[in-house]
Amino acid sequence: MRVLAVLLTLMFMLSGCTTVVDSVTSKPFDPDPSSTSVGTAIDDIKMDTQIGVNIKKAHPQLDKSHININVANRVVLLTGEVPSTEMKKMAGDVARNFKDVRQVYNELQVRGKTSIVSRTNDSMLTGKIKTKLMFNDKVKASNIEVITEDSVVYLMGTVDRATADLAGKIASDSSGIRKVVRVFEYID
Repeated sequence: MRVLAVLLTLMFMLSGCTTVVDSVTSKPFDPDPSSTSVGTAIDDIKMDTQIGVNIKKAHPQLDKSHININVANRVVLLTGEVPSTEMKKMAGDVARNFKDVRQVYNELQVRGKTSIVSRTNDSMLTGKIKTKLMFNDKVKASNIEVITEDSVVYLMGTVDRATADLAGKIASDSSGIRKVVRVFEYID
């Protein structure tokens, strides 16, 4: 009986949410086209993990390679190092053939793995750029993913062109980077 009372109370409380929100807002909601839904974010994380496993299982050399997979709105970015052009192509094909992938940017480099010093530097550069984006009032930093590999900065996300330009400039103005690569989806 108590469970029924709790369920009925919850049902009445939750059914009034729209009424409550409607009474405290003066204008209709305008959805943010640059924001990602929770479902899409979960799908991206799942896709990231599964593509990573599939790439490692595709060939023993890929399992031993340094490959980073980043996914934003079903767009895949591959960075890192592989031992041959054949392995680069194979990793790209695995990602491209994965269900629901819309586009793949294969930025893998054919060469030996970067050092721990280089990777530490990349992490510091990423942190520095994320911080600059976060403290810029004109940029919604949560819509931009920053990935750094061997001092090359990749910017990913769904933004308008003005935001992409500003984020690119902020990243470019940071010391210690070789170049900035934009992997944005534009909403305008």
